[in-house]
Amino acid sequence: MMRRSFLSFLAIVGAVLLSPQAARASEARLWIVPPSSPASLSDCPAHAATALGAHSTAARRLTSRAVVRWRDGQVALGTDDDATGSKAGLWDQCFALEVDGRVIVSGAILLPHSARLLRVPVLALRSWRDGDSRLEFDLIPAFPAHAATISEREWQDRLAPLR
Repeated sequence: MMRRSFLSFLAIVGAVLLSPQAARASEARLWIVPPSSPASLSDCPAHAATALGAHSTAARRLTSRAVVRWRDGQVALGTDDDATGSKAGLWDQCFALEVDGRVIVSGAILLPHSARLLRVPVLALRSWRDGDSRLEFDLIPAFPAHAATISEREWQDRLAPLR
């Protein structure tokens, strides 16, 4: 009797582990989109999400190795293990970060020493020299982070699919 229960347990665990939903891990992708106007990044959240939703050819997927960090976590991106490509021109662009085809957060990409004040989500590019081994970004709700108009709870809820 105990052996039959154990075998039943193994069958249930195996079915769960081999189910299509369990086998498919969440995949995060970072898309880079040129801003609608070179002087303004404040419309980046809507602009990037719209460009991605419309399958615009202006949206390009970042395939270089990268890590995006935020206060309570991080996610690794990219598939190219031995090249990062050129990092020039990544800042002052719009981005959309998606998980399993759904945009989780979108905003602007800045260098961390930028003088801009943005009340939209920002990816602060921490490694921008071509000699660096991989790209590193800090994801913050605004730039600077204390200027955010979104609550900490709402921000964490928005990033929950990245965990």
